[in-house]
Amino acid sequence: MNRDRLNWGLVLLFIGIMWLLSNLGFISFYWSSLWRFWPIFLIILGVNLLVPRQGVGNVISVVATIAALVFIGFQSSHPRNNWDRGATVYENDEDVPTDREDRREVRKADFVSPYESHIKTANLEIKGGAVEYKIAGETEDLFKAETKSAFAGHVLQSSVRDSVADLSFRMKNVKKKEWNLDENENSAEIALNVKPFWNIRVDVGAGAVNFDLSKYKIAKLDLKGGAASFETKLGNPVGVCEINAESGVASVEIEIPKEAPCRIEVKSGLSSKEFPGFIKQDDGSYITEGFQESGHRYLINLKGGLSSFSVQRY
Repeated sequence: MNRDRLNWGLVLLFIGIMWLLSNLGFISFYWSSLWRFWPIFLIILGVNLLVPRQGVGNVISVVATIAALVFIGFQSSHPRNNWDRGATVYENDEDVPTDREDRREVRKADFVSPYESHIKTANLEIKGGAVEYKIAGETEDLFKAETKSAFAGHVLQSSVRDSVADLSFRMKNVKKKEWNLDENENSAEIALNVKPFWNIRVDVGAGAVNFDLSKYKIAKLDLKGGAASFETKLGNPVGVCEINAESGVASVEIEIPKEAPCRIEVKSGLSSKEFPGFIKQDDGSYITEGFQESGHRYLINLKGGLSSFSVQRY
């Protein structure tokens, strides 16, 4: 029995089942409460390192993992206070709304940054939480976004210096927060101009990222998240394209063309890896055939704790 694979499978199975049942409305799972118990994952890792890797050690490790997951599941099915699910947290009594104000209101907003012909490189930073971010399609503008949110809006800041544009698309800080991943109320749909080279940095907490970047010229992509889901599709690389993904408890899925040369380096704890069509090297990295001969390539660096990493070729 491969103990590491079994324990990691139990963790992924737990997260998947809880997420599915929560989305279907069978249970109320408070992802924001989950972060209070992150040290438990360190305890699980410590138990795995201390007990023997055979016999009774395997039994102790699996039992400890199951017990920890049951505890987390029970505690995270209750909010951090005694209010009902979806309640708003206020910092003082003056913020408490009337029944009319307490109704959930979904606000929509549009954001645009115009394109200038001399822009050759664009740096985009996206930062938020409890939001599903999508990038797809083309626009004549440099950046275009449509958002809807039930608890916080976004702000777009942009500047252009010589041939470089800097864009920051961030969630606002608000006094009251209403975190809800179970309904499609908080989302941002983004379109980019295909002409410049893009450096994209994403930092989300408990959110989702669904990017189709196959039409864009991506120079660098940084993905960072906690309990997040990342799905990214890329086109053929132009030059050397660096992809960095760093996650806590997350799912990271990357798609690249079959003909795109690629190397993957992984640093992880109890993480699962799926890299079909890649050749494992003596140094622990994974490469595609012909990687060494090509000047246009992907360099993918993956780092995570309890994460699932997948790089597929389409």
